Amino acid sequence: MSSLLQDADETGDTTDGVADGGDGRSNDRLLSVAEIQHALGELRARRPKAEGRGTIATAPVVPAHRSRREEGKTAPAGLGNRGDSDALAADWIAVVAAHAGAGASTVALAISDAAAILDRRVHLVETAHPRRSGLIAAASVELGTDAAGAWRRGSRDRVTIDRRIADVEPAGWPVLPISEEPAVTVLDLGLPAPEDLARLAADRTLTVVVCRPTAPGVRLTEHVLGQLAEQPVVVAVVGPARWPQAVNANCGPLLRELRSQGRVVRVPIDRRLQTAGLTVDRLPTGVEAAGRSLAALLIPAVPPQPRHRHPAAAFRPAAAGETQ
Repeated sequence: MSSLLQDADETGDTTDGVADGGDGRSNDRLLSVAEIQHALGELRARRPKAEGRGTIATAPVVPAHRSRREEGKTAPAGLGNRGDSDALAADWIAVVAAHAGAGASTVALAISDAAAILDRRVHLVETAHPRRSGLIAAASVELGTDAAGAWRRGSRDRVTIDRRIADVEPAGWPVLPISEEPAVTVLDLGLPAPEDLARLAADRTLTVVVCRPTAPGVRLTEHVLGQLAEQPVVVAVVGPARWPQAVNANCGPLLRELRSQGRVVRVPIDRRLQTAGLTVDRLPTGVEAAGRSLAALLIPAVPPQPRHRHPAAAFRPAAAGETQ
């Protein structure tokens, strides 16, 4: 803060560009034009911004959630800070990580593959930034990009995989043609922001929380479960079957209750996946089995989807030699 502004704050007044010294006498030196302009700039910066005449800027009003089926529109790729978008469908399966490095993409793919084995058509959507994609090599066939250049589409047996292309979040979910409407939609949301969890809770979306069996991991899982209270939730724990004593000691009441209900599924760690990541190859046997266990808990609760006609996004075929 400039000395002029500081004096103005203390005395509550300035006179002709000269700061009052507090004892009724003026300072000996007159202010230069540059000093006066600098002080006026600071005053303007500290003044509340107005919208229109005589109003103070306020936060925008967030409209209520609208149902995707009621309005027949697509929902946004980013969940948080988008209150003007459509609500998530309640029968979608959202996979979220309780903490960084939990393994949400592996779990989302395991659930998708398990649903496909049950002869279900599956749509797997990954919302992570392209540089953080865990599904970049999971598709066996690349099908190209949409007209807006927002999504890249690939297929893996009966699973259609869409993942982000650009830095900017897409304006809506990728839409499949009517002939390929999925019976199961799985969202790989990765590590969600607090507002994303609030959105999932408001829309009562089926949610799988993924964590590692560590003391910090189960504490963070308990926090996420608290944000998703009174909502259908399953927990996938990526790690050994036997939890260390310190992990059991740090389990909260919500996680303990889910364990007692059989809604905590263990996903084994596989060394090949740790090295190569998710590829076009089948998942390891233990991970496949965990995916089937999760699907058994989730998919029976999914009602049959009625057929709704909505425009399908146009996808540009992948060019020869185009990389993922």
